[in-house]
Amino acid sequence: MRKLMVMLATALVLFGFDWSGKVNWAMGYQQAKQLAQQQNKLIFVDIGLTHCPPCRYLAQHVYTDEKVADYINKHFIPVFYLADQDRLPPEVANYFTGTTPTILFIKPNGELLTSFIGSRPPAIFLQTLKQVESKFKGSK
Repeated sequence: MRKLMVMLATALVLFGFDWSGKVNWAMGYQQAKQLAQQQNKLIFVDIGLTHCPPCRYLAQHVYTDEKVADYINKHFIPVFYLADQDRLPPEVANYFTGTTPTILFIKPNGELLTSFIGSRPPAIFLQTLKQVESKFKGSK
């Protein structure tokens, strides 16, 4: 948790921007995978870039939305990476095409369930999350 707080504080100081919203991001992919296996949840991976307007839109308007953040926190294990600052773990890099924002939904076993590129308004983003969660529950 301390590492996450240091990373967020550094980002705020360097870029004057809070990427976290109201989402409880995991400290990294390995932690997210461990929690996903324990809780039988999908890993929600957001890969953005520092100067990506749609990425900033997600941070400012989608991840700050109470309904979206609550749904993510309840149904997924979320982890966030800035591709121009963070080293992507191989498990994530394998699914990243270089376009941002990329949202990956990875099963607890490491297999990609689905993904999408780009941002959406909060209501549509929430609808998409519900569809992905339903797909995951139906794939068991």
